[in-house]
Amino acid sequence: MSTRPVNPRDDREAALWADARRDANWSPHQQAALDEWLAGRPDRADLLRRHEALIDDAAVIWATQRVARARTASNRLRSWPRGAIAAAGLAAVFGAVALIGGGLLPRGQLIVGTTQGVPAPIALADGSAVRLNGQSQLRVVLGERERRLRLKGEGFFEVAPDKSRPFSVEVDGARITAVGTRFNVDERQTPDGKVVEVVVFEGIVRVVSDRGMTMKVLAGERATVSGGVVERAAQIRPEAEADVPSWAKGWLEFNEAPLASVVEDLERASGVKVKLADSVVERALISGRFAYDRPENALAAMVGLHGFKLTRQSTDQFVISEG
Repeated sequence: MSTRPVNPRDDREAALWADARRDANWSPHQQAALDEWLAGRPDRADLLRRHEALIDDAAVIWATQRVARARTASNRLRSWPRGAIAAAGLAAVFGAVALIGGGLLPRGQLIVGTTQGVPAPIALADGSAVRLNGQSQLRVVLGERERRLRLKGEGFFEVAPDKSRPFSVEVDGARITAVGTRFNVDERQTPDGKVVEVVVFEGIVRVVSDRGMTMKVLAGERATVSGGVVERAAQIRPEAEADVPSWAKGWLEFNEAPLASVVEDLERASGVKVKLADSVVERALISGRFAYDRPENALAAMVGLHGFKLTRQSTDQFVISEG
């Protein structure tokens, strides 16, 4: 993901200008003032274009109105048209969201990809928040009747309650739906095929496989989806009783997980690349807690559990083989 730093004051001003330009009585005097403001910084024109593209989006109007109602207008804001206050709310909402690439975001959609490091929460326009693990992407469509997200990789979701607009996360092979809750979704490729894992931290979610099998998963429980079958896990993951998943805190925790799955988690979180020499290595079971800020140390500890050999091929590429 590429982000650009945004000056909060300029972001707010751009939102106000974008709203003011919608007025049918827009005057040459106002245009001259806008031109002067745009000339002050080279990135202001891009900010203005972004706000003009977003200001009519129905998916963000709800959020801007909520912010505007909670905010006391300043003397300066009173001199602007009434709709400009809502635009200031738009700036406040989107100031917390990473701006992707250099182009405008498609209306009602947001695509996010993460890099290594502890992920920061991403604020959505409906008041929900998302944390994405490394090498993960998310497409968001916030409509008037539903909130639909498409995930590749792993994400932790804190859903703002809205019974009139169900919140669903779709991955290959499953759909997870909630009204207001906190849950983690992990889509991964294992030696036995693709598996989707859902861990609920608070509330209840409904998991539906692509074959129509349905299961309600409660707080503290874990469910997996594989081959169209939804199963409740026999063991509850320890972090299900914590505030956020372990990967969102800077460390990874495993309980008899195949090394192939462990390596995938480490690659996501740290950006390293690890090749496993054969199926014996892939299926070796790993238990323990590992910090991913120093992936080589984590790998050394893992291979030491089974007497495997760790070989560094380059700065961030490793091979694990039998000793």
